[in-house]
Amino acid sequence: MSPNPSRFLALVAGSALLVIPSVRLAHAADSCTSGGLYLDVQPEFTAAGFDLLQQVTLTPLQALRPDAPWLPPSAEQFVLPSDQRISISYLYESSGASHSLGYLYVDELQARGYVNAQGDLVDANGNGIADLHEDLYNLAPATGAQARPYVGLTRRCTNTFTSGGFTYSQPALALSASCSSAFNASRALADARPGSHPVVNIDLVGTAPTGAPGNGYSDNGLFPRLPNLLEPAHASNGNKGLGHLVFLLADDDSDTDTFQSMGTVSDGSSLNDGVPDYDVSAYDAHGLPRATNPDPGITQADRTVDLGVIQGGRELVFFLVTTYAMSHNMDEGTVYPCLRKAANGQCTLHLKTPVSVFFSKSKWNLDQDPVGQAPVASRNIGCSYDASCNPTAPASSPSACTVASSSQKLCGWLDSDARLRLNTPAYGNLPLPREATTVLPSGNGNMPHLLMGLPSTSPRQWVLGFEDLSGGGDRDFNDVVFRVSTAPMPSIARSTVLSPDAPGCALSQVMLRKDQTLGIPGCDAYASITYAVATDCRTCTSGLCFFNPTPTWRPVTFSGSSPSAILDVSSTPGHQLCWKAEFTSSMPTYCEPTLNNLDVGYEAVPVAD
Repeated sequence: MSPNPSRFLALVAGSALLVIPSVRLAHAADSCTSGGLYLDVQPEFTAAGFDLLQQVTLTPLQALRPDAPWLPPSAEQFVLPSDQRISISYLYESSGASHSLGYLYVDELQARGYVNAQGDLVDANGNGIADLHEDLYNLAPATGAQARPYVGLTRRCTNTFTSGGFTYSQPALALSASCSSAFNASRALADARPGSHPVVNIDLVGTAPTGAPGNGYSDNGLFPRLPNLLEPAHASNGNKGLGHLVFLLADDDSDTDTFQSMGTVSDGSSLNDGVPDYDVSAYDAHGLPRATNPDPGITQADRTVDLGVIQGGRELVFFLVTTYAMSHNMDEGTVYPCLRKAANGQCTLHLKTPVSVFFSKSKWNLDQDPVGQAPVASRNIGCSYDASCNPTAPASSPSACTVASSSQKLCGWLDSDARLRLNTPAYGNLPLPREATTVLPSGNGNMPHLLMGLPSTSPRQWVLGFEDLSGGGDRDFNDVVFRVSTAPMPSIARSTVLSPDAPGCALSQVMLRKDQTLGIPGCDAYASITYAVATDCRTCTSGLCFFNPTPTWRPVTFSGSSPSAILDVSSTPGHQLCWKAEFTSSMPTYCEPTLNNLDVGYEAVPVAD
C-alpha cells in the first residue's frame, strides 16, 4: 500500500542502510515483469481485498485490528459472537450442599419445543406448568390431554395427583424409595411473594429425605440424582438428555461425604486443594463416561474442563443442580420451588424435593424471590466476603470496600481463600480489581442465582458465583464458584492474490514493509503481529484459478527493529502470491496490535525450460 509517493522505504541489507524511494501502486501485467521488487502491489485495505478476515476488524481508517474481547452483557445471556474455545475451572465451594454444573443450548431447547422465539418457556399442554419444568421432574401424566413423553426409560414411580383441575405424575426425584404418595392439598404455607408473607393454603407435592435415601429421590437415568433431561443424551435416559455436564461434583472439602450420599458421583478425596473431589477426566466434556481415561486418578488436571470450540451465535444457558434439604422459611429467605402460579403471581403448587435446578437465565428458575428488592445484589468483586458486612446498607458498614474511582462502598464477594487462589498460575494469575457487579431482578418474580464477575483487567476471564438456596437464602452468591476462560479463534487476515496468472513465470523474491503498532509502551512483551507469504494461494488449471485453503506458508522474519524484510521464495511452488498476518495479545484491554499499512513487492522470472 502506498499512501504517499514521497515516503521512503528504509531497508536493512547486512550492515548497510539502503534508502529507496517509495513506489506507487502497480497494476499487475500478464508477464514476468513485476515492475521491480519495491513496486507496491498491495492496494489500500478494503474488505474485498481479503480472502479471510477471521476475528479481525477493518477499522474506518482502513487498518486491521483483532476483534475486541467479547463480554457477556449479563448473566442472562451468553451468545458468543464467533467461534471460541472455552474452558471452565473449578474455584471454590463453601456450602453444605452438593452441586453439579452444566449448560444447555437454547436452540436445542427450541427445537424440542420448550422455548419460544422470544426465549420464554412454553406450556404447550396448557396445565399451568412450563414444559421444561414439567419434563425436568417428569410431572406430566402418562395418558390424557396433558400427557407428555417420559424423559427416560421407565418411570420409577407411577403415583398421580390432582391439583387445580389437572392430573399430574408425582415426581420420582421428590419421592422416597417406596414411592409413597407425597401430595398435600391446601397446605398452610407462607406466600413467597415479596411483602408480609401471609400464610395461605397452597398445594404441595414431594418430600425430603431424613437420611441416606437408598434408591429414592431418583429418576434412574445415567446419574440417578440429576434430572434425565439435563444429562447428556445416553441410552440410560432414552437418548433424550439435552445437557452438557462440566463438573458432576463441585465438592472440594476435607471429608468424603456428599449431602446424604446423594452426590452425582462419589466424593473420593479429603484434600481441600481447589480440585473437585472426583476423577473429572474419567468423563468427557459433556459428562459421558470415557472408554479410556487419559489421566487416571484425582490430579491437578481435574481442576479444568476444556469444552472445546463453542460455535458462535448459539446461546448457552448454564445450570446448577443442587442436592440439599430445602426449606420454606421466610425468615431465612428460603422457599420451595413453585411449579404453577396464578395470574397475580401467587404460587398455587409448590414442589418439595432435595434436587433443585437453578438456571443462569433467571426467568427460567422455579423459585420465587421473596424479597423483591432491586437490584437483587451488588458486590465489590475485588473485596473479600465478610459476614459482618450489611449488603442492604454497605455505606455504613465498616467492612465494606470502596469501588475503584468512585465513592461507592459495597460488600465483598468471594471468600479471601478464593481470591488468593484466583491469583495463582493455575487460574491465570487473575487478581480481581475493585469493581462493582450487580444481579438484576428476573422480571417475572423468580429468583436469580448467578452473579458474574467480569474483571476489566482480564476480559477473557469471567467468574461465576452461584447462590445455592431456593429463594436466595443469604444472597452471598459465592456458595460454589467457577472461572470461565475464553480463547477466540486466531485473529488472521489473509489477502487476495496480488500477482497475475502467469504460468510461465516463477516468483523469486518477495518484499514486505509493515507499518504497525502494538498499543501503549511495553506492549511488545504482550502483543505481536506475525507475517507469512505463500506463492500457491490459488491453484490454476487451463486458465482457471481456484482458492487454495492450505497454501505453503513461508514465515517472514524482520531483522531487529527494521520494518522491512525480503524473502527468497524461489524454492516454493506456484505463481499466485498472497500474505497473511496473525494478531495475538495477552492483554487486549491495553495492547491492541494494529496493522496500519503493508507494502508488498515481488520479483518474477521466467520458468526455465
